[in-house]
Amino acid sequence: MGERCYRCFRPVSNCFCPEIVPVDTGVKFVFLMHPKEAYQQKTGTGRMAALSLKDSEIIVGIDFTENARLNELIRARDYYPVVLYPARDAFFTDSEPFRAAIGNRLLLVIVVDATWFFARKMVKLSRNLHDLPKLSFKQEYRSRFEFKKQPNPACLSTIESSYYLLEELKASGIARPDADVSGLMSVFRTMVRFQLAREQERHIAIAKELNPELFGE
Repeated sequence: MGERCYRCFRPVSNCFCPEIVPVDTGVKFVFLMHPKEAYQQKTGTGRMAALSLKDSEIIVGIDFTENARLNELIRARDYYPVVLYPARDAFFTDSEPFRAAIGNRLLLVIVVDATWFFARKMVKLSRNLHDLPKLSFKQEYRSRFEFKKQPNPACLSTIESSYYLLEELKASGIARPDADVSGLMSVFRTMVRFQLAREQERHIAIAKELNPELFGE
C-alpha cells in the first residue's frame, strides 16, 4: 500500500497536511468515526475536518454508550453538547432557545462520521446520544463531492457539514466571528480535484488496455 502519513492516514505521495491550517472557532468538535471511515476510506473528510479544527477529537467506534471519553465530555459542566443530526425536534443554529440553552458554556458539537446507513445505526446503538439536543442547519446546502454519489442531494460530507455549520454559528454569534474556516473547503476542493484526476487516469488506463491501437500502442 505504500507509506502513509501518520497524521492524515493518506499515502505520503498525496498527503494534504501541508494545506491544512488549524483554526480556533470557539466551538469544540468531536467526530464519532465509524471504523470503515477511520481505516478504509480513501477520502476521509472527517479526519481532514478534525485536523482543520483546533481542540477537536476523533473517537472511533460504532456503539459509544460506554465510551469513557465521550461520556466525560458529555457530562462536563463547561460544555453544552449537541449532536449534529437532522431530527424533527432539532435546534436551528439561529434559534433563541438554542442560544439561551448554551448560556456561558462552550458548544460541543458531536458529528457522526459515517455513511447515512451506518450513521443511523450508530445513533440508534449509542444510548448516551439519545437524550442530547440535536442541531441542524438553518439553510439547505448541496454537496460538492463530485466523484462520490450521495444518497440524496442534501447529504453532505463531514468536512462540508463542519464548514457550513460553522458559517451559520458565526452568523448567529456562537462561533468566533473572526474564525476563518475557508480552509476546510479549500482542502476539500484539493481532495476532490485529486480524486477526479485519479479517476480520469484510471479510465484512460482501462481504455488503453481495451483499445491499445487508438493510443498508438
